[in-house]
Amino acid sequence: MDRITVTDIAKTFTLKPGQFVTVDGRESNAITVLSGLDLTIRKGEFITLVGPSGSGKSVLLDIIAGLTEASAGRASIDGELITRPDPRMAYVFQQYALFPWLTALQNVEYALEVRGVARAERRQRARHFLSLFGLGSFEDRYPSQLSGGMQQRVAIARALSVEPEVLLMDEPFAALDAQTRDILQSELLRIWERLETTVVFVTHSIDEAVYLADRVVAITARPGRVKKIIDVDLPRPRDLDIRNTPEFGRLKGHVWEVLRDEVRAAQKDWALSTASH
Repeated sequence: MDRITVTDIAKTFTLKPGQFVTVDGRESNAITVLSGLDLTIRKGEFITLVGPSGSGKSVLLDIIAGLTEASAGRASIDGELITRPDPRMAYVFQQYALFPWLTALQNVEYALEVRGVARAERRQRARHFLSLFGLGSFEDRYPSQLSGGMQQRVAIARALSVEPEVLLMDEPFAALDAQTRDILQSELLRIWERLETTVVFVTHSIDEAVYLADRVVAITARPGRVKKIIDVDLPRPRDLDIRNTPEFGRLKGHVWEVLRDEVRAAQKDWALSTASH
């Protein structure tokens, strides 16, 4: 069953007065980051989006979330046009986006309070999801008293506590050290396999994309469109040891082959834009 459908999506931003970019050798005050992008995401699957910087991956996520309006095309959830943030979806940003004046428990509870969950139930659910991420003994700590990895666990627990049908994640582990990143990837998979939530996950890491996904969606250099979708036929549940298998290495190599020319094109575009100013 299809959950998210993106059809012929385009997005163009008008730059501030006096700002220009080089497009096809000419200066322009507008930049098109997505053009003619089509994508269908099935219920319960884990999708990762990879592509060079500037290819519009995060913009696509914002359009699906109802935070940004597309310039053309349409995005829908369960066949319904997305025009604003939808309660069926939750978003985890790269930065932790926690309220510094609230404890870990209160940060998770806040998401439930906004959705009208009664006080006793929201406390129970908040504690449950914190415990899933190993934070049961840290519920009274403020964000400043938590490590970066712990803060991101709180942010993910908060998003999952509302039991979303779709979880959107924009490079949530990018700022973490390699060891913490590996741990959180595994914990995310463990919980996703229990909840069967549809996940759309933006990353620059091919290793991360392959490890997490059912399908890896490769996005072209700007303007972004789907270049290829790679099925990840690795068994589940997955643990970190799967990264040492020949099949994992083959899939990583295949994704890089698909993306290599796009990364080069993005670097060339960036160099031309820099040289013109």
